[in-house]
Amino acid sequence: MRIPPFGPPTLTELRAWWRTHDTQAVRRLILEIQRQRLTLLELRNLIDSGVQQARLADRALVERGEPLMTLRIRIAQEVLRVGDIDDTRPMSRAQQDKLAVRTQSQTAYTREGRLRRQRRNI
Repeated sequence: MRIPPFGPPTLTELRAWWRTHDTQAVRRLILEIQRQRLTLLELRNLIDSGVQQARLADRALVERGEPLMTLRIRIAQEVLRVGDIDDTRPMSRAQQDKLAVRTQSQTAYTREGRLRRQRRNI
């Protein structure tokens, strides 16, 4: 299916639609759009890291026209086309580490609880 040219909805528009449309299908579409946009940001960070590592290994891997650079450029173009994706307050590295430790401990606690329940069921 060919998609005609169109302007992507802005983050502000998505939020307005969320507030004005309480239809479950519309809200699912809004969530899906935002999820894909956040994934796009994550992919951009990953490809940027990959290009840096490839540059250290062999500069020929990241010349213009090579697949890694083509992918990097394409993702960057898409991020620019969309505009603002995430306007949440950025976390400091210390906050990210604290959250990661808390998440790991919660996961371990949950896993331990499951093991205890499994042992009881045997």
